[in-house]
Amino acid sequence: MKHVTVTFVMLVCLAIPLTGQESKTTAPMRELDWNSYVDKVEGAWMGKMIGVTFGQPWEFQYQNTPIGFDITDWPLSPTRMKDYRARTDNRGKDDMPAITSEADNQKVRMNYDFVETAEREHPSFGSPDNDDIYINLLFLYCLRRYGIDVDPVTVAHEWDAKIRKVWHANDAGLANIRKGILPPLSGNPRYNLHADDIDFQIESDVFGMISPGMPQVSNRFDERMGHIMNYGDGVYGGMFISAMYTQAFFSDSVREVVEKGLQAIPEKSLYAQLIRDVIKWHDENPNDWLKTWHLVQAKWGEVDHCPDGYKQPFNIDAKLNGGYVVMGLLYGNGDFYKTMNFATRCGQDADCNPANAAGILGTLLGARRIPVEYREPLHNTYWNKTLAGLPDSYEIDALARDTALVGLNVVLANGGSAYTQQDKLILRIPAQEPKAPEKLEQIEWNGDKPIL
Repeated sequence: MKHVTVTFVMLVCLAIPLTGQESKTTAPMRELDWNSYVDKVEGAWMGKMIGVTFGQPWEFQYQNTPIGFDITDWPLSPTRMKDYRARTDNRGKDDMPAITSEADNQKVRMNYDFVETAEREHPSFGSPDNDDIYINLLFLYCLRRYGIDVDPVTVAHEWDAKIRKVWHANDAGLANIRKGILPPLSGNPRYNLHADDIDFQIESDVFGMISPGMPQVSNRFDERMGHIMNYGDGVYGGMFISAMYTQAFFSDSVREVVEKGLQAIPEKSLYAQLIRDVIKWHDENPNDWLKTWHLVQAKWGEVDHCPDGYKQPFNIDAKLNGGYVVMGLLYGNGDFYKTMNFATRCGQDADCNPANAAGILGTLLGARRIPVEYREPLHNTYWNKTLAGLPDSYEIDALARDTALVGLNVVLANGGSAYTQQDKLILRIPAQEPKAPEKLEQIEWNGDKPIL
């Protein structure tokens, strides 16, 4: 009852009319009660934070090879990965080269300093700072401060003011912004050679969280914001991830979530082709994820035009890592640990991929159904070290409510409504099928240089 009262106050402040009965409309609608929506948004944030922390010790430590063992511990567990730290061959040597051969993939090679720093800075609780989280937070900040129609140039100026550290496409986009090259040109390959990199894919989650069941709406957000730092497949990766979040609010099937997400991006894009391959090979090898990994590697593993990855084992391409997200979801089949384990063991960007996968699954499950051994060590806290002028820490449940309030505005602005029934607030949300952008945006490359 307390939550309902708080919600009433919020809605009155937003000048949203409420009645005791449903609003009449002819458009197909789906219903989601407010408490369930908030719980799923909290599950999204929790899953994202858990997944990225689970995978962070292994980020880019295994390239062109899967990790040769199951990941059975993580930095926020009671043991703080002591067994892995004892076995690693690069203790105090985080500059050692990555493992790039399956002949060596049973060796433990990890980001040792990250685990030690996490233990030192967060001895009792809390999710460590990570770009997978803080760029999402910055997008949310802009949506709350400027409204849901905020333009990407305004967001770009907030990037300039608040971001202390980013990498790859984000870094190139931010450098462009600081030179006066503003969106959408800041993500265009004419000025940004990282345009096909993973960046928008790892930070578009929030646009799915605020568009429950509305993948066309999330695509409109992604079209505007994705070109701050990316282009083509780099933007489509963000659309794909956001669309999967939108579907997870109303689906109990990870397969349905993946297939609906795929419909949100152009069928002829290279990104869509890779995801279709992963689905096909999963279906042909439902009990052999390594067989699928090798098929993906053989066809797509050398495709990376990033200046740091071209003709190198290192691969930060959005497509390949998006395929690893899907492998985690399909082979994990709704199991939270297995989803993170498979997504991490695929290697390459091994923190971003379980972060996306666990965030999507956390949305489908809701926060209450995330296993307690992963949920409790967060202690409802995320620590911010990177964004200037924003809080040093966030309470995750309050973050979820703030996100859901933005989502409520998005629902109402796109033909939805709200009504009360037996002291419960019910959202009526337009039923949307995914709709891919009509125009294909695809970079053609000559080696590591885009053909302009």
